[in-house]
Amino acid sequence: MHILFFTPYFNQPRGNATTSKRIVHFLQKNAIQTSVFPYAEKDPWHLPKADVVHILHATRFAAWAKENDFHINKPYVVTMGGTDINHDLQDSMADDVFHLLDQAQFITVFTQDALEKVEQLYPHWQHKTSIIPQAAWISWEVNESVDYDFPRILLPAGLRPVKDVLHVLAAMEVLVSQFPLLTYTILGANLDEGVHQQVLAECLTRPWMRYAGVVPFEVMTGWYNQANIVINTSISEGQSLAIMEAMAMGRPVIARRNAANESLIEHGATGWLYESCEDFIERVTFIMKHPMERARVVQQARQSMSERFSPLKEAQAYIHLYEKAKR
Repeated sequence: MHILFFTPYFNQPRGNATTSKRIVHFLQKNAIQTSVFPYAEKDPWHLPKADVVHILHATRFAAWAKENDFHINKPYVVTMGGTDINHDLQDSMADDVFHLLDQAQFITVFTQDALEKVEQLYPHWQHKTSIIPQAAWISWEVNESVDYDFPRILLPAGLRPVKDVLHVLAAMEVLVSQFPLLTYTILGANLDEGVHQQVLAECLTRPWMRYAGVVPFEVMTGWYNQANIVINTSISEGQSLAIMEAMAMGRPVIARRNAANESLIEHGATGWLYESCEDFIERVTFIMKHPMERARVVQQARQSMSERFSPLKEAQAYIHLYEKAKR
């Protein structure tokens, strides 16, 4: 069986590229021939014949297909991510997006919350929509020895409003008075120049804060190994790969409370959720001052990632849908 995988990005260091590379890698480990077409990248790519088409990101693909007068003549599966579910389709659905989803053999989403939102968009899609969570794929060596002498806080996130990377800045100011050596590092692509300029301006006045730019997935190991707390500040999420990677690597995670983050983290058991700056301060302080509880949560988080979010299981779930779509 030959799968043609349409993804917005494959070469550029974006979350979509990480997702695509992981799925393609494990499909191929399952002896599934896979070709990739990154439709948002400028480089020309070969468009081979395939048995089944897999599309990542419904609204972006629909816009690209319309602009390029591209028509699918094979059965296809559409995977909808956080941007699709939480933003692009909240106000209205264009005819081309509706047609794309309506004609799909299957629709997949990452979480129960996303499944419910798809069913609200159009109840008739309920029978063909299923949850296939993203997988935690750590393809590098993990530094098991972590120092907790002071907070080394890492936020992997693209710079755009929904990621709200400055949300905990007031909390950081308080924490610096308690932990003078604290560091706060933001990693991610510049996806919004307004947010980028805000981040740079805040960094100029805070020696403990830095924006380290974009880092490809393949070389994230050094940044995760240096960090002793990984955070997520997003207003909404599809399913955060950064959270999953950090949990799988044994790093404590503090994430803003939203439906997607709640689906990954059991508060106080596999990580910590926060809503206010006061919550965030309390979570960081707890992690730094309670080593036994921290170790317990970290271990349970690693076990949860291993059991619930296996990349082999993810690939097998997609292969099952491909086989059904091909019939």
